[in-house]
Amino acid sequence: MASVIIKDDERRAHEAYVMQQFGQDCRTADSGKREQAELIAARTREAYETMKKMEG
Repeated sequence: MASVIIKDDERRAHEAYVMQQFGQDCRTADSGKREQAELIAARTREAYETMKKMEG
């Protein structure tokens, strides 16, 4: 059985932003590049949340 990840608009936008910063178009990028952007976006979100917790 395969796992399905349902992404919200904010998550998709963040991944598209990461791809754009690396000079990639999310419509034409291959699955490897999309997966890399997804990983970078997720780790960035985690780091941001950690920093927010440390501030408060």
